[in-house]
Amino acid sequence: MTFFSNFPVVDYNFGDEIDPAFFQNLTAYIDILDQVKDDISFYETYTIRDDERPDVLSQRLYGTMDFYYQFYLLNDKLRQQGWPLSEQDVYSQSREYYPNRTLFTDRSMHGEFYVGDYVAPNTGAGFVNPDFKARILEKNYDLGTITVRPVIEVRSITVNSGGSGYTSVPTVTLSGGSGEGATAAAAIDIDPLSATYKQVTAIIVITGGEDFTAAPTVTISDPDEASGDTATATAILSSNTLSIPPNGTVTIYSKKGDPNVKNWNLSDVEPLQIWGSAAQYDAPHHFEDRDGNWSDLNYIADTQYGVNNRRGNILVGGNDISGYDGKTVITHTERLKRENDSLRTIKILKPNVAGQVHSEFQRLLRQ
Repeated sequence: MTFFSNFPVVDYNFGDEIDPAFFQNLTAYIDILDQVKDDISFYETYTIRDDERPDVLSQRLYGTMDFYYQFYLLNDKLRQQGWPLSEQDVYSQSREYYPNRTLFTDRSMHGEFYVGDYVAPNTGAGFVNPDFKARILEKNYDLGTITVRPVIEVRSITVNSGGSGYTSVPTVTLSGGSGEGATAAAAIDIDPLSATYKQVTAIIVITGGEDFTAAPTVTISDPDEASGDTATATAILSSNTLSIPPNGTVTIYSKKGDPNVKNWNLSDVEPLQIWGSAAQYDAPHHFEDRDGNWSDLNYIADTQYGVNNRRGNILVGGNDISGYDGKTVITHTERLKRENDSLRTIKILKPNVAGQVHSEFQRLLRQ
């Protein structure tokens, strides 16, 4: 691209270098496009196609790739936000920007469930190895939602081979998987004939860690006896599925900053009823009325409740509280798609004008 080829050259010191270097002055500004961009006789409107690059569009419209910069200088949105993404890239970006989980409740969240708290349901075995475990990232009273990051931790370790020749407890190291904080300890067996420790029988997870994207590698130290075989094992990650019965609720509990959920007592935690959950990218960013205006959810005048974020009505204290039926749910993905689509309709200079503007633009740069 030749956009910067005629920019004036200045002496410029990079970083802490003493000697200056000749470098093009990228701050040079020519206002010729500002003078014509609002004159309707000079431009037309154009809708950018999916996967259409600016240089390719310049070639198709003007027979040269060199006029691509005019699209940015004519359109403030492009200059500020960049070229629109393809439809597929928008969905990929949405999953990158909103990778977490959203929980829905119509109950009050005041005085509990703070950002940084950990949440989990009370399983049949108490809080030991709950099916779901997460850390709170955001709480939205207006939407009745809690955004959480599921804690993908090492839940258990299976011994594949106990090895042989262990006369002392080996060390266990967990590495890889992109997570952190997981630790484990081995248990060994006594050979009844020699009364010495010989084999790894189990590996106990001490701390599960979090943020794993794959199971870490389990490394067990070598046996004490030279003729022994090294034990092997495989780590198993938590699935983190929150089972909510149809048209029902599940109670989750929170405790401030305590990831070690298995040690919780009911007297130390706060409960909250959750009626639904969704991937964050598919969760509401806001609601709109029939005219496209942002619309609030109906508040429930009861100290135990918050807002009715269900589609249908609910009866609370003899009052029938309307749900969001009739409103439009705008998800995080839909909001990104709308913003991206707003970048597609742009101003373009008419072909006979674009060439003249380019020539004058370059002439002014050389002055």
